Amino acid sequence: MLPAGLVDAAGNNEAASMLKRAVDNLAAYFGRFAPQILTANYGTEIWTLFEGGRLHGDAELTVRIEVDTQPVDLDGVLQELEETRFEEDARVRRQQELSAGR
Repeated sequence: MLPAGLVDAAGNNEAASMLKRAVDNLAAYFGRFAPQILTANYGTEIWTLFEGGRLHGDAELTVRIEVDTQPVDLDGVLQELEETRFEEDARVRRQQELSAGR
């Protein structure tokens, strides 16, 4: 069990946005004293390092991140979902047939 206020990033789909919001809030506060950090995208960079297994205490933030601007292949994603649904339906039918003794 995590202490109050902590989030298990592996089990929370909102962890990335929560981190980004928290870092943006910190940047907004400290940006009053160091305006150059207002344009930085530290939250996204930190999350990218985390996802890649490269986030550690000595990780240096560069404020240079690569953003994937490729459009999503929505038709491909929908096709994959449909195929997966058909496979699952077939698996459930086989399971039911085995349970019924057919």
